[in-house]
Amino acid sequence: AYQRSEVDFTASGTNTQKSDHIGISFALNENLTLSAGRQNVDMGAGKTDEESTGVAASYTMGSLTLAGHANKTDDVAGTAGSEDSVKEISVAFAF
Repeated sequence: AYQRSEVDFTASGTNTQKSDHIGISFALNENLTLSAGRQNVDMGAGKTDEESTGVAASYTMGSLTLAGHANKTDDVAGTAGSEDSVKEISVAFAF
């Protein structure tokens, strides 16, 4: 998938933000799915572009799902050197 977005703020002195998103998801079989994505946000003049990447996987067998993801953002909100990341593993049961 590919998406291009633009946010045009009405407040004076606020930069218009443009972003490109790309992602892929692939079901390896009926139980296992893998996905990856990337987002680049042009924060406007005088700011560093924000870049986010992520990967995810899920495995489902009957009523049990095991899933995990890892996401990272560099230059958060256009601030050079600012980073944020998250990793998570979950187990879910359906009854």
